Amino acid sequence: MKKFIYGAIMIFAVQTGFAQTQDAKTFVDNMGMKTNIDGVKEQILPMIDTSKVADFNKEFDALVNGFVTDFSKLIDESYNAADLKAVNKKFADTKELDVIEPKDKATFEQKAGALSNEVNMTMQGLVMKYASAEVLQQAQE
Repeated sequence: MKKFIYGAIMIFAVQTGFAQTQDAKTFVDNMGMKTNIDGVKEQILPMIDTSKVADFNKEFDALVNGFVTDFSKLIDESYNAADLKAVNKKFADTKELDVIEPKDKATFEQKAGALSNEVNMTMQGLVMKYASAEVLQQAQE
C-alpha cells in the first residue's frame, strides 16, 4: 500500500512539474522567439557557403532548439505557474501577450543575458565556420 501511495505522489509530482514546464514552453512559443530567430537565420544564409548550407542549417537549428529549451527552463523557474497559465490562456483567446513579472527580476535578467550572450557567441562561431570565402575576406578588410 505504501508503494502505491508513493507511486501516486510521484506521478502527481511529475504531472504538476510537466504542466508548468509545458506552460513555460507555450509562453516562449507565444513570445514568437523562434520566429524571430528564424528571421535572423534568413539574414545570415546569404553569407553561408552554398556547399555548407545543409550543415549550417543542422547546427543552427540545433543551437536554436537548445536555446529555446534552455530559455523555457529559465521561464519555468523564474515565473509563477499560475501567471504563465493565465497569460497563455489570454493569448489563446485574444492573441495579445500580457507582460508578467518574474519572481526575481534581477536574477532572471542576469540569467537571460548570460544565455543570450552564449547563443550569440555560438552563432557568430557558426557564421565564421560556414561563411563563404568572399564574406570572410570582406570582413577582414
